[in-house]
Amino acid sequence: MISQDYLDAMQDGQGESRLHSPQSEHALIGSMIHQPGLIDDVKLEVGDFFQPDCAELFELLLAFRAKGRAIDVVTLSDARPTLSDGRSTLVVAAEIARNTPSAANFSAYARIVKQRSVARRVIAAAHIMSERLKDGDSLDEVLAQGQQAWIALEAEGLDSRKRYRFIGEVLPEAIDGIDRRFNRDVVLGFDTGLPSLDKFISGICPGHMVVIAGAPGSGKTTLGLGIAERVALVAKSTSLVFSLEMTDVELTNRSLASVGSVQLKHITEGHSMGDNDWPGLTAAVNRLNSAPLIFCDDASLTMRDIRQICRTVKREHGLGSVTLDYIGLINGESKSASRYDQVTEISKSIKRLAKELGVPVIVLAQLNRGPTNRANKRPTKSDLRDSGQIEADADVVVLVHRDGESEEGQSGVTELIVDKNRHGETGFCRVQHQGAYHRFAELVGYQPSNEEVEMGRPFAQGHRAKGAKHETF
Repeated sequence: MISQDYLDAMQDGQGESRLHSPQSEHALIGSMIHQPGLIDDVKLEVGDFFQPDCAELFELLLAFRAKGRAIDVVTLSDARPTLSDGRSTLVVAAEIARNTPSAANFSAYARIVKQRSVARRVIAAAHIMSERLKDGDSLDEVLAQGQQAWIALEAEGLDSRKRYRFIGEVLPEAIDGIDRRFNRDVVLGFDTGLPSLDKFISGICPGHMVVIAGAPGSGKTTLGLGIAERVALVAKSTSLVFSLEMTDVELTNRSLASVGSVQLKHITEGHSMGDNDWPGLTAAVNRLNSAPLIFCDDASLTMRDIRQICRTVKREHGLGSVTLDYIGLINGESKSASRYDQVTEISKSIKRLAKELGVPVIVLAQLNRGPTNRANKRPTKSDLRDSGQIEADADVVVLVHRDGESEEGQSGVTELIVDKNRHGETGFCRVQHQGAYHRFAELVGYQPSNEEVEMGRPFAQGHRAKGAKHETF
């Protein structure tokens, strides 16, 4: 609870406060007495009123409306002759109604009452957090609870009229988008740099959660980082990469290898750099030096941390895409919850984050051991590890599969399986994993096997760049 002393300190001397507004509460009640139909439009609860008489009258108005009874000062006083403070209901209701000559500003009154209610509850939540910390509760748990409370209160404080639109209001925006894309003024999303994959997903689109999953060593990080690099280098848009597995120096070395066509082994060893490597490394440094590519390698991150960093980057630098490597390493907010429940909540938070930021969020994930028990070893989206919620939340699921026992797999031929695509076709394509440079390239002249044809799945044919140093960007 908020102390009365604190509320008194917030007064401006006119009975009005930054935490409550008697005038707005009275005017709101008066408006509903004048026009009972407005009761159906108000998105408030009894607890949102600070004035006891207003809270009591609002409760009475809700009860009358629910029963379909006629509402005026007489019927209200007949049902409840006196209020809890002993005053006559008839006198109080009549005075409030008389001092509210018009209900024209009803929405403004309701908005003020709701905003002040949210403000009081935010302060109350902060007070509870302070007391819990004094009592020795875990800082992580207190902060997690506080963040959840704030998100809920933040949503309540929004003007409900702005949270939905009739299709007629949306159509001009939709048609304008079609026109701009037709004229190539804008594109639907970011391409992956792999045309055979882009045929399926038609771009990494804003607001989408794109899951790239694979077994350890399959190349999922290579694919995810390659897309992040392309967003920064080709689209010139800020690309934020969270790596909970590798350091920012390791990520930078991979980018240097990929962009400069220099073997990563030579870069990490240093002494094995040859004369032919230096020009490529120099060119990569020149391209990456001013690129809007941002790395965060803090392994202790929670979704609260990730959300805060994303908001900061978007505010200060703009934001084109976010990459998370990988979901299984993100720490849960609640230490008492099972890992399954933690990942479930993390997945939901990632989907909400993509919509809130209006950017694609590329999520790397691992697979369980299901594919190893199959004859063809091919994974499906149901093999996603830790939580089935990941599959449910994803707009696109790309599974990276390379059969290490086959000759093609050993030469780097990798299958990219689009096993879920909320806005397009599913299917698969084959690409070349150039492991020395930590990147993928297209294949030339590949023909599907009889087994693949019999599967009846859409197939994207590419071109082979076998053994060549392929400039991805």
